[in-house]
Amino acid sequence: MRDDNRLTLADGRVVQIAGLDLASLRLPALAGRDAILLSAAPPDRHGALHAGLYVEGEDLALVLASQGRARIRPIPGEEACYGQLMTAEENARKARLGLWADPGYAIADANASESVARQADGFAILRGRIQHIGMTKTTVWIDFGRVWREDVTLAVPRKQWSRFEAAGLGQAALTGSVVRARGVVTMRDGPRIDITEPAAIERIAPGSD
Repeated sequence: MRDDNRLTLADGRVVQIAGLDLASLRLPALAGRDAILLSAAPPDRHGALHAGLYVEGEDLALVLASQGRARIRPIPGEEACYGQLMTAEENARKARLGLWADPGYAIADANASESVARQADGFAILRGRIQHIGMTKTTVWIDFGRVWREDVTLAVPRKQWSRFEAAGLGQAALTGSVVRARGVVTMRDGPRIDITEPAAIERIAPGSD
């Protein structure tokens, strides 16, 4: 294991586990254990392969999520079973396992912009009810409040919107729904997260957290 939470295989290849937030990752000791590399994309600019790993027959990402050792983070080009990973993460969060016992990892309230603003410039998970969805030529704006210059907004590239609709996340389905969303928070006319992957938005039943 390296200091940057990437793994080095015996043949020298460097692996970043697909589907996980690298900054929150709490890896156990893995040296000397047998691993199988799956679904490797081309190396990134750091030379790391974003891939799944099976360690001694178990999906490492799923194990880490179920133990509260990582947050799930969809990244373009990565292949991961996000449905299973999200369920494992949610179960670990409910049981307050691992990082979920740390208040610093608490889910932010998307309907209270100050709660999300405290996560500025970092990866965050938020939860709230969508109040409005608007579209411009380039962007789909998903708003958690009525004052767009102050409230929390998710920004989806318009050219990617068909993928969200195909995943059941169209305008009619999302408006008024309670969702969990995740990504890097920036402050541009209020807290904002730019999202390109449908897996980064989950419709959830009220009270399920």
